[in-house]
Amino acid sequence: MTIKKRTKPDYWESAKKLLRSRDSVLRSIIDNTDDLKHLQKTCTPFQTIANAIIGQQISIAAADSITKRLKKVCGTINKDNILKSSPAKLKNAGLSNQKVKYLKGFADHIDKNKYYFRTLEIMSDDKVAETLCKLYGVGTWTAEMYLIFQLLRPNILPLGDIGLINSINRVYNIKDHSIKKIIKISRRWEPYRTVAVWYMWRVIDIDIVEY
Repeated sequence: MTIKKRTKPDYWESAKKLLRSRDSVLRSIIDNTDDLKHLQKTCTPFQTIANAIIGQQISIAAADSITKRLKKVCGTINKDNILKSSPAKLKNAGLSNQKVKYLKGFADHIDKNKYYFRTLEIMSDDKVAETLCKLYGVGTWTAEMYLIFQLLRPNILPLGDIGLINSINRVYNIKDHSIKKIIKISRRWEPYRTVAVWYMWRVIDIDIVEY
């Protein structure tokens, strides 16, 4: 599967305008971010899930290192290459035993369900998350990364993302790390919470990771 030309989501500029008008903190972040940078789809659907599985509960640097090594040992990250690579080969790339099982199981599922990703495109956000979470090794955070980076859904708030939570706590000076306060702040971002999240990520990492 090929990736379409990297263009910004059609809602991006409207979202920026609304967010700037509603949130002075976010306005400052938006104004200090290169206008040429934005959320974009850079991976195939399979790669988005695979990258998210690789990145579960490890640092961005560690995930990037493993991904690069995985590409060296098995080539392009796709279902065929994952299926034909031995568990030992995948472990040599730095994957844990559990993540090898996750990737193998995921690749096998996609191999047996040809239209799986196409079906996700027409589902609601909640239904996409519910469907993806039925896969072995896929939880809420991984499903939300798919909604953001592959389906480009505009109103996703991944509260399980530690980097996001730390960023919001920092820029809004939330000293007690209250999730309730974060949810309250995020209400002013609707219906474009994805865009606000993308800018929050940039506070902690200029070169934001892409799934």
